[in-house]
Amino acid sequence: MVMGPSSRRFVAGLIRIGLVILAVVIAGAYIGHHGPKRSHMRVQTEVPPPSAALAPGDMRIYNADSSVDLILEGNRILAGLSPQTVEKIRSEMERSTTGETSGLGGSIAAVVKKSVAGAIGTHGAFPIASISDIRYEGGDVGEIVIDWKDGGTHQLFGNTKVDGSKVGKSFRREDAEPFVAAVKARMAQPVIAPTPPPAAQPPR
Repeated sequence: MVMGPSSRRFVAGLIRIGLVILAVVIAGAYIGHHGPKRSHMRVQTEVPPPSAALAPGDMRIYNADSSVDLILEGNRILAGLSPQTVEKIRSEMERSTTGETSGLGGSIAAVVKKSVAGAIGTHGAFPIASISDIRYEGGDVGEIVIDWKDGGTHQLFGNTKVDGSKVGKSFRREDAEPFVAAVKARMAQPVIAPTPPPAAQPPR
């Protein structure tokens, strides 16, 4: 069966989307196998709050090309794709499946788009309570490294690449050092969760 231009574009779009999914899986596998013996990362599927909605003392930074972000939110660090990158991927997904709205092609496109759209904003969450030290390594551009209390060292983002470049080693010193300082301040004085109000007693 010979594919026409429309079918070839559709297949090419699925391949690009598949590569995005593969990158997410590889990144997760790397973190699981190259971190300390017990993984400290948890997955947060909810979209992180915008910078303007962060609480006092919380902080968000981007790497040099704004492809990924690091967020200090409460008593944890979130690491993942930046909103700009998420939007870029979603826009590419929309363009790559344009015209495939019916039949088998449309069904496949809808399933793939829904699955990827729900995953690309996922962030890894690292608890502050498990960190013994955090530091910046490099010159004007470098990486943020975590030492765990139970042993082991972790480079945030590991060997994850975006457009062929290791994103973990692409943070500017001027952004990374204030972030490290903010995390250390939070380590010294964690956020105390508000005490829930007592349950109402039923009338006697």
